[in-house]
Amino acid sequence: MLILLAATLASAQRFIRPAIYSAGNPSIRVVSGDFNHDGNTDLAFLSNTDPGVITIRLGIGNGKFNAGQQIALSDFGASIITGDWNGDGVLDLAATVASAATNEISILLGNGDGTFALQQSYDIRTPGDMATGDVNGDGVADIVSVNVSESASVLSGVGDGTFRHAGQVDLGYPEALSVALADMNLDGKLDMLTVNDDSFDGVSNLSILLGKGDGTFGSPSDYATDYYAGGNPAVADFNHDGIPDVAALAQTVSVYLGRGDGTLAPPTFYSGVTYGSGDGFVVADINNDGNVDLVSPTGYANSMSVFLGNRDGSFKAPSAFGTGPSPYSVAIADFNKDGKPDAAVPDSTDSNFVELVGDGTGKFVTHRSFSIGGNPGAPPIPSVVSVASGYFDADANLDLAVIDNNNSKLVLLPGNKNGAFRLGSSYSVSGQPTWVTAADLNADSKADLATADKVSNTVSVFLGNGNGTLQSEATYSTGANPAFIAAADVNGDGKIDLLTASTTSNTFSVLLASGSGYLPHVDYTVSSPVKLASGDFNADGKLDLVVAGSKGTGTIFLGNGDGTFSAGATLKVGSAATSAAVGDLNKDGKLDVVMTSGSASLVYSFLGNGDGTFRAALTSTAPASATQVLLADFDSDGKLDAMLIEGTDAATASAALLPGKGDGTFRQAQLYTLDSAPLAEAIGDLNNDGWLDVATANGLASNVSVLLNTGAR
Repeated sequence: MLILLAATLASAQRFIRPAIYSAGNPSIRVVSGDFNHDGNTDLAFLSNTDPGVITIRLGIGNGKFNAGQQIALSDFGASIITGDWNGDGVLDLAATVASAATNEISILLGNGDGTFALQQSYDIRTPGDMATGDVNGDGVADIVSVNVSESASVLSGVGDGTFRHAGQVDLGYPEALSVALADMNLDGKLDMLTVNDDSFDGVSNLSILLGKGDGTFGSPSDYATDYYAGGNPAVADFNHDGIPDVAALAQTVSVYLGRGDGTLAPPTFYSGVTYGSGDGFVVADINNDGNVDLVSPTGYANSMSVFLGNRDGSFKAPSAFGTGPSPYSVAIADFNKDGKPDAAVPDSTDSNFVELVGDGTGKFVTHRSFSIGGNPGAPPIPSVVSVASGYFDADANLDLAVIDNNNSKLVLLPGNKNGAFRLGSSYSVSGQPTWVTAADLNADSKADLATADKVSNTVSVFLGNGNGTLQSEATYSTGANPAFIAAADVNGDGKIDLLTASTTSNTFSVLLASGSGYLPHVDYTVSSPVKLASGDFNADGKLDLVVAGSKGTGTIFLGNGDGTFSAGATLKVGSAATSAAVGDLNKDGKLDVVMTSGSASLVYSFLGNGDGTFRAALTSTAPASATQVLLADFDSDGKLDAMLIEGTDAATASAALLPGKGDGTFRQAQLYTLDSAPLAEAIGDLNNDGWLDVATANGLASNVSVLLNTGAR
C-alpha cells in the first residue's frame, strides 16, 4: 500500500513543498537501512507514545514508500539504532524504552523481509541515546547507552542476537544526553564520546573516554561546548587528515579537529542554527564534493539545517530547508536512486514525515529559510515580526527588509535571481519596532522603509540610497503605541503618507507627507485597531480605509480627499479581527474587503456595492488564528486568491493559500508548513520567473521563510 499523503493535492499545489507520508505515529527518531534486501532504502520510525511504536516504511526505489510492520514496545520509546546483532547479514534494531515504570533496551532481530521479531529486552538504568560498535575487540557488535544520570551502560554482544551486561561507565556529569563511538587516538580501540548538559544552568560539555579495548573506558576528558547542548555528536574526518574530528550541537555548533592522540583542538563555533535541534547531527556528503557535511533537524524552527563542509575542516554558514512541524530526527539516503542524497524527516506532533529530495548541490526541494543574523539560541534572541519587499539595491532582484523586534533592528536581506537571500546591512531603530512597510517616500525612484515603533510612540523613516544601504533614521511622533504601519497617498498630492494603528489606544494615526518630512499626526478613534488597508470603496477618486479591530469589527473610513476621514460602515466578523485586505474578488469593478479572525476558522469576504457600503459577509473555511491575509492572483487565472499565515508555535505554523472562485468565496486551503510562529508576510516575484512568491517573518525561528511559486503546469 503506497502511503503518499499529498498525491491528491499534487494537481492543485501552487508552492514548492516536499512529499508527505504517514509515519504511523508522532515520531522522535528515524533510522534507515535496507531491511528487506531489495536494494532500496527503508525507514524505521520510533514514537514516544505510550506505548512506544516502531513503524517500518519500505522504500520502493523511486522516492516513495510502502506501509510496513508496526511493533509495539513495552512503554515510551526514547531512541533507536540499527546493527547486525546476530551476524546473519540482516539489519536488526535496538530501541530504548524509558519511563517511571520501565527502563530497558529491546532487541529486535530482522527477518530479512522488512519485518522484525522482538528477541529480548535488557533492564538498563534510565536509558537514553545509544551507539553501537565493537568496544571489547571480540569482533561482535556491542551497544553503549548513556543513562539520564552520570553513567553509561555497556551491553556486550554475544553474536547470536543476545547480549550480556558488561557494567557501568562513570561519566562524571549530571546528565548525559547522547553518545558516539570512534577511535579518537588511532590505537584500534573504540573510544566513547558523550554530550552532557546540566539542565539547571545550561552548562554543557563534550567528553571523550578512551577505550581500553576490553569494554571498559578511562576517565573522561572534557571540552566546553556552547550552552544547552543536545543531540548526538558528529564524528568524521572533516579535514582529510585521517584523524576523526567532532562536531557538537548547542546554541551554536562547536567543531573540534582531532589531534590523533585522543585530544581535540580548541573549537571553532558556527552560529545560525536554531536552538532545540533534536537528536543532533547526521554526517553525509550532501553536495557530492568529497567533503563531510552536517545535517541537523531544527525542531523549534520546523526546518533542517545543512552545514556544507570545506576540505580544511571548516564549514559554510548553514542553509535551512523547511520540513514538517517540530522535527527532531533526520535520515539521509538516496531514496529515489538518482545518485543524490535525500532526507526523510518525521514530525513529532503529527503522524507524518516529509521526504526532501536533494538536488546534489546541497539543496533540497522545499521552502527555504534565511537567517537574519544573531544567535537564535542566546538572548537577546532575534525575533522577526514583520517583513516587506522592495528593490533596495541596484540589481533587478527583489530584496527583503525585516524587523528584529527583540534587538530593535531593521535588517536588509538582498535577494538573488533564484529567490535566495543573504544577510545585508542592519540598522538600529528607536523604540522597539513592530512593523515595516516599503514605498518610495521621497519620490526619488528608490525604495524607502518606514517602521512603527511601539515603545517610543514614533514612526522611523529610512530613506534608501538605491545601493542596498539606508540613510540615517528620521523619527516622527504618532499616536500612542503604534503596532502597525502602512504607506499610501491619502490626500492625492502625489506624496506618500503614513498611517499607523494602535490597539491599546483605540486610535489610528495619519501622518501627511510635507515634502521634507511629515506633518504632525492626526488621530482617529476606532475600537482596538490592529491592521488597516486602503482602497477607493465609493468610486469618488479618494482613498478610503478599512480598519480591522480586535473586538471583531472592521470599520470603513471614507476619505475626504484632503487626508481626513469620516467613519462609515461597520463590518462584523465572528470574533477578533486580525487583518484586512482589499481587492475586487468578484470582478465587478467594485472593491471588496477580506478579513481574518483570531479564533474562528473562517475568512470573511465583504463584497462592495461601490458606494462605500458592503453586503453581508460571505465565509470560506480557513485555518484558525490567522495573523495576516494578503490578496493576489497566484495562479494567474484572473481571480484573486487569499494567502493567510497562521500559527503561534512550531506545531501550528503554516501558510494557507485559498484559491479564489471569482465570486467572493475561496476554495479549500492548501497548507504549507512554515518555521515557528509566522507573524507577517510579503508578496512579490522573488525569483524572477513571472510568478508571485511569498516571504514570511517567523517570530520564534529568527528567520524568514520563502515559498516559491511552482508556476505554470
